[in-house]
Amino acid sequence: MFDNEFLAPTDLTQVCSLLSTKIYQTVILAGGTILMARFNRRRPSRKVTIVYLGKLGLDYIRLSGGQVIVGACATLADIAASEEIRSRLPLLGHTCGEMACSAVRNAATLGGNVANGARNADGIPALMALEAKVVVASTTGEENLPIEEFVARPKAETLKNGGLIKEFEIPALGADDKWGWLKLKQRLGEGRSVVTAAVRIKMENNVCRDTRLVLGGMSPRPFVSPSAAATLGGRPLSPELIEETAQKAVSETDPLSDSRGSAWYRKKAAAVLVRNILGQLA
Repeated sequence: MFDNEFLAPTDLTQVCSLLSTKIYQTVILAGGTILMARFNRRRPSRKVTIVYLGKLGLDYIRLSGGQVIVGACATLADIAASEEIRSRLPLLGHTCGEMACSAVRNAATLGGNVANGARNADGIPALMALEAKVVVASTTGEENLPIEEFVARPKAETLKNGGLIKEFEIPALGADDKWGWLKLKQRLGEGRSVVTAAVRIKMENNVCRDTRLVLGGMSPRPFVSPSAAATLGGRPLSPELIEETAQKAVSETDPLSDSRGSAWYRKKAAAVLVRNILGQLA
């Protein structure tokens, strides 16, 4: 490997400046579970500057009004174990506790999972279901983006001017919010996900009032199903309604075939996940 430069700034403004002006190729290191795997597969063809974020203090989990603020460098393990998360955002806590294996969860960060932007990223569907906002810091200040917008736009736009994810602002779940999260893995244990489903439904007297059903691994990026919200709105969950919702949600997708599963298999699996996840809430 080249004699790469390693920097560990303690100031967020300094990091943004480095990312925007550095001559060499600059990469961010937080938990390292994605970056180091890439380095092991293919070493850089030229010198890189590695900017380590662990000295910035972005690993916090705190409350602010009716929101939970999660720092980008909070690890999956810390999020899963947090009392604030478990009591106010159990959907996120459950998701983080099911991602990867315990060794990876101890290092991997929520910010890294989102910034990587893989269509199979498990954290993104949960954050979408929760209507999270991504706070991006850059040399021009801070910007709050709905997570759907963040993952849909090119990184050259969302992370311009030395931008990086600072934190997530997530509305706490209320007493009338029902939630679920399921994924189909390649194998038992800590296998990578093939399809992921997350849902949050506001229920009043067993009637669905506001639904956010998200499917991951079924499109270039996870997406919120508009047909699910329209189909479930104002109606109580029933086996017939659940089946109708599953079929309509899957019909909106255009999955790819790859080593994890064919498009046909993904569609079949997604319908099963939607049926199961809604059936648990009925």
